[in-house]
Amino acid sequence: MKILYVIHDFLPKHQAGAEIYTYLLATELSKKHEVCLFFTEINTFSKSYTVTQRTVNELQCIEIFRPQQTDKAGVSCNDVKMEEIFTTLLVDFKPDVIHLQHLLYHSLRYPEIAQQFNIPVIFTLHDYWLTCPRWGQRLQKNMEICYVVDLKKCAGCIYESHENSDRLTLSSLFHILREKFTGRRTLEDETDAMIKRNAEALMATENIDLFIAPSHFLRNTFIEFGVPENKIIFSDYGFDTSSYTMKEKRNASLIRFGFIGTINEHKGVHVLVEAFNSLPKEKAELHIYGDLSWFPAYSAKLKKMATSPAIFFKGAIPNNVVANILEDIDILVVPSIWFENSPLTIHEAFLAGVPVITSNIGGMADLITDHTNGLLFEVNDSASLSSVIKELIESDSLLDQLREGIPPVKSIQENGLEIEKLYKQLLG
Repeated sequence: MKILYVIHDFLPKHQAGAEIYTYLLATELSKKHEVCLFFTEINTFSKSYTVTQRTVNELQCIEIFRPQQTDKAGVSCNDVKMEEIFTTLLVDFKPDVIHLQHLLYHSLRYPEIAQQFNIPVIFTLHDYWLTCPRWGQRLQKNMEICYVVDLKKCAGCIYESHENSDRLTLSSLFHILREKFTGRRTLEDETDAMIKRNAEALMATENIDLFIAPSHFLRNTFIEFGVPENKIIFSDYGFDTSSYTMKEKRNASLIRFGFIGTINEHKGVHVLVEAFNSLPKEKAELHIYGDLSWFPAYSAKLKKMATSPAIFFKGAIPNNVVANILEDIDILVVPSIWFENSPLTIHEAFLAGVPVITSNIGGMADLITDHTNGLLFEVNDSASLSSVIKELIESDSLLDQLREGIPPVKSIQENGLEIEKLYKQLLG
């Protein structure tokens, strides 16, 4: 079987959850099938839409250098040039099945093109991008959660983010200046664009044979969006379990809390730092792992906020040492202020025998049974988080109780067999 995986970004530069999972799945399926990965990358010194071929640990990869303006929120979801490249790839590679992992920087018309070639399409949903053009986070510029999609509100969010985005580049600055002097788009224009985008996203779902949702919350969200219930199944991620062992945890008077992930505002690290500032330093310490250079202004703000001497910024770590880091952590904190999906870090913590404190919304809350395998707090509420942490450090038995409640985690081998079965069903 020949399998084509499509994703927005990929390793080694990008190591978020979708990229890591796609790598694990493609590696597992490549043991028995021919696999090709198709993704994009920013390269300032290369011509846009340059097609390059490379390998990532023996996986065949087709990489396209995308235009820089594609990093702007709300940019067109249909790129004609990418559609041409995709069509050529289908002709050359001749995949039996196409597994979409993300269509950001690509085109919503890929499923329609695949249908013309009579190739079945499966789509694993990693976020809410089909419903939200602002990087799929359902989170406004002011960090307010969009519980309901309001296209007029979407237009205002995207329209504002053109000028005030933290991702402002020379390319996006050029577009802002061009709009100022050649006829600026109005909010009404943006609303019309959001209505059109929403309609195109729904049309794309009609040409997708099967959706996979790694969390029940995400599945329900997309059913509300318009995906038929019989076209979307729940199936959580699989993981490389080989690096993890359930070692007996140290019993210490000082509990070590950890954060592992992207140091960005939507991850809620500021909520965690603020909550930790009020805790007694002799009872708890916080180790924050993540690259501080990706969003330097936010990182500087966090360091200024961190008044407790028990807060330590440990910097970036490669994904292959996460298991070792978790061995030294007593409890992981996932304080994201958006819905998330099915965070890889929570599963990785469970693999290491580490319970989790997390926000009480979205896919995070799906994974945590409060006071069984972790603790829940009110999203974006540092006082609520501080109260939950205090409950833990003042109890002699709660941490052990949470450890005992940790559930098993699906291996990538098990997941690979599940996905392979789905491919064969689609192929009839």
